[in-house]
Amino acid sequence: MPLTCLAIVACLLVAAPAGPKSPGTAKPEDARTRIEAYLGSHDVATAADLRGLDAAPETPLMAIALDGKVKGLIRARAVAALRLVPSPKVRDFLGRLVSEKATAKEASERLVVRRAAIALGWLAGPEADTKLAALFGNDDPEVRVDAAIGLGLTRAANAPIFLRRQLAVEQAPRVRQQIERQLQALGSPPPEPEPEKPPRAREQTPMRGGL
Repeated sequence: MPLTCLAIVACLLVAAPAGPKSPGTAKPEDARTRIEAYLGSHDVATAADLRGLDAAPETPLMAIALDGKVKGLIRARAVAALRLVPSPKVRDFLGRLVSEKATAKEASERLVVRRAAIALGWLAGPEADTKLAALFGNDDPEVRVDAAIGLGLTRAANAPIFLRRQLAVEQAPRVRQQIERQLQALGSPPPEPEPEKPPRAREQTPMRGGL
């Protein structure tokens, strides 16, 4: 083959675009970019989709969840997706996230901790019930609702205790209803309120005679 032809073939090989990278060989930043884009267009992730984007999706998911520059909705979806890749590392991460944001006041941070409460409850694990019960101190009723759901999901032995304790002081009807629902699901329904006793009739003193 003439040298000119060899040179042309060599140039074409160098210029040819590389084939798609498998999830296992992709750079970490590439995996995160793909997963972040996926979360932007999917309300609910699936385990199969996440594994297709990266062999270890929990690492980019946790990075997205902690990145304050990312939109709160995307971070919340990343946190929710962590329940699909269970591991001790993921459980520890969710537990720390719940503890650190237990008193969050900003709307986006409250959304993140709400999703973390459900995911942690789903995965359960040591001390998950204690960490979730701390969310009952949040001012937002929606955070307390998801704390109740998370506690119910743990199926922990102490979950009914935490739920009853909050029910005794909770004022928001929506939160009270969710706590009662979770107690029912745990087989520990709250006691029926005692019926109010009718007011006792006053005894009339017989009138004495006149002067």
